[in-house]
Amino acid sequence: MIKAVVFDLDGLIFNTEDVFIRATSEFLSPLGYVYEESVRRRMMGQQAHISTRILKEHYSLSFSVDEIRAEIEKIFMTILPQILTVMPGFDELLAFLKGANLPLAVCTSSSSEYAKKLLAGHGYLEDFQFVLGGEAVANGKPAPDCYLMVCQRLEVLPEQVMVLEDSENGCRAAVDAGTYAVAVPSAHNDGHNYRGTRLVASTLGDPKIREALRKDK
Repeated sequence: MIKAVVFDLDGLIFNTEDVFIRATSEFLSPLGYVYEESVRRRMMGQQAHISTRILKEHYSLSFSVDEIRAEIEKIFMTILPQILTVMPGFDELLAFLKGANLPLAVCTSSSSEYAKKLLAGHGYLEDFQFVLGGEAVANGKPAPDCYLMVCQRLEVLPEQVMVLEDSENGCRAAVDAGTYAVAVPSAHNDGHNYRGTRLVASTLGDPKIREALRKDK
């Protein structure tokens, strides 16, 4: 029986992957580099310091990890208001979950401060019991630590928690934590492996998600 639902943030609730790709591309372009798909895929779903290190090492950048992060974040925040939007089906699913009185949480590799700012800006923050950011655990996704911590805070067993994720790394974390993992890929997730997930949905509005919740009542 599903007793709680947990959402990833980037690429699942918001189209922030679009913003990040553009910001990283704008950072690399003056340096003479193109942001490659293979690099982006390795970075997706990772904690910021890890994903930035991947970028630094791949392109042999002379800047420090902190300098790279700061510059990309500056570009990111400039672009954000122009193209940020909610992913398809989120409002529909949120209304269903609230109607079912299921506890909700957000578990993201991004910082909790950043996540709360995005959610509050769109009026969603109060819909969630809490937000667990990447800074809360030493080992980020694809390690299962964050989802095990979420289950503890929700006071439910992992198998009683539905986790919604868009990336391979996020799904690996949810699967290895023993949760009811649901993959919701977007256009940026081509080629991702969702082995072990209970189902793969087309969007957050996919009826299969609601059917799975009803079956487990």
